[in-house]
Amino acid sequence: MHVGWISIVDLPPGSAGLDTCLLTDRIEARLHLAPRFRQRVVKVPLSVNEPVWQDVADFDVAEHVRSEGNGRLDRDGLRAVADRFLSRPLDRGRPLWEILVVPRLSGGRAALLGKVHHAMVDGVAAVELGMLMFDVGDDQERPSAVDWSPAAPDGPVRLAVDSIADIALDQFRAARRAVSMARSPARTLRIADTLRRAALSLAEDALRPAHDSYLNVPIGPGRTLVTHRVPLSRMLELRRRLGVTLNDVTLTVCAGALRRFAARRGDEARDLRVMVPVSVRDAADDPAQGNRITFAFMDLPVSRPRSADRLAAVVEQMADLKTSGRISGSATLLQGMGALPEPLKERAARLAVSPRLYNLTISNLPGPRVALHAAGAQVRSIYPVIPIPDRHALAIGVLTYGDHAHFGLHADPSVLPRIGGLPVMLDDALAELELGSRRAAWPPKPAPRPARARARTA
Repeated sequence: MHVGWISIVDLPPGSAGLDTCLLTDRIEARLHLAPRFRQRVVKVPLSVNEPVWQDVADFDVAEHVRSEGNGRLDRDGLRAVADRFLSRPLDRGRPLWEILVVPRLSGGRAALLGKVHHAMVDGVAAVELGMLMFDVGDDQERPSAVDWSPAAPDGPVRLAVDSIADIALDQFRAARRAVSMARSPARTLRIADTLRRAALSLAEDALRPAHDSYLNVPIGPGRTLVTHRVPLSRMLELRRRLGVTLNDVTLTVCAGALRRFAARRGDEARDLRVMVPVSVRDAADDPAQGNRITFAFMDLPVSRPRSADRLAAVVEQMADLKTSGRISGSATLLQGMGALPEPLKERAARLAVSPRLYNLTISNLPGPRVALHAAGAQVRSIYPVIPIPDRHALAIGVLTYGDHAHFGLHADPSVLPRIGGLPVMLDDALAELELGSRRAAWPPKPAPRPARARARTA
């Protein structure tokens, strides 16, 4: 369950390799900006409440930033290193992050690989926290160390007492909210209506299971990341010409590529239900303090043969998501799950990542708008890593940086041995959309949508 990235950097002129020690010093000098990177998860005695974060007294940044590879690696060598890195789970007894430096690649380049557990960050926060490692200039001076002293750890008794107090405080806050709602019936009705629609939507998604798919089978521990990038100008031109969003273009291109991928496998090109992470972070939220996303579901129109029809279906569904209140309602429902008893909470969590709800994740992340550097080396590309839960063999992350959109195809190679062919299919799908958008009138006439059985609740 780690999110992550792989970056390719150009070495400074005359450099034999990326300076891992300098990079480590730079990261350590900025850790005070992200306190959780020095903390680990500690269980509360008797599991009376959620686990808590505690400072690690003997924290050593060198245990989290390491290098691998003495000689110059080629593309295949880097792929093997990255696959091993991504296949290894994070140690739950330590702070949940790790960075791997590959100091030398062929062509005068190097690579940086990172992973952070999803409990610490979401995709947007992971991009922002990447600033711990990246600079906006090519400065190679060693920074001054920042003093840090860990907070004294709480003992088991204190943890249990504090957890009980937190539960009581939560109950008090819930009671106070109930009183507040009673005083504001109009606002209460609006909240109730939002929750009702979100609950009905979630019930509909659960009672109308996603299609069976070759993507939803038992997976093993192995991971691979297939990377690809396309000129951002081509996607922005489609956005401008068609009056849609960049996310609409991205989802349509993914639909066209997965249609080709299914045909290559000899499978029927069926629609896939996609989980689209949606950030609910606002300007006041600290990016270093956890996960601030909710979920939205849509049917990726893989079955439609024409690219214009696929785009129209994506645009229609995304517009419906934005206006229906389902996103804000889902966020409220997720927050409410924290108050459930432990057995129900575990069942809810398992349902949230069940293939019954969705077939794969596609996450579109806005990357930094400025050129980045790492220990004096200029960053050329950043490919995102989106986690894949059990019985999900593929997740697609897209991050815009510089002049390109970077696709990270994170998969189980034992289930999808031909995943290496998907980048060519992404190119073909983008070209098809460009050609189709010139030939067809936009917007096209909407195709009839299949009737859906509405979920009913008491």
